[in-house]
Amino acid sequence: VPHIGGPVLPAPATVLIGGLPAASLGQMCLCTGIPDSIITGSMTVLINNKPAARLGDSTAHGGIIVSGMPSVLIGG
Repeated sequence: VPHIGGPVLPAPATVLIGGLPAASLGQMCLCTGIPDSIITGSMTVLINNKPAARLGDSTAHGGIIVSGMPSVLIGG
């Protein structure tokens, strides 16, 4: 089944970056096949005790996060 990536699905807005909910490891993403999820993240910045997701982090279906808040850099 081909996978066509989509947006990261909204999470509870306990942490906001640029007024939008922050994404983290394990968060679900839209996909045309079975549900997808974020599988990489920062090892030094946690959001609700999970690694923060950043531009360039990966999803289980081979996708990559390609949008975010350009004025915020998360290391690690």
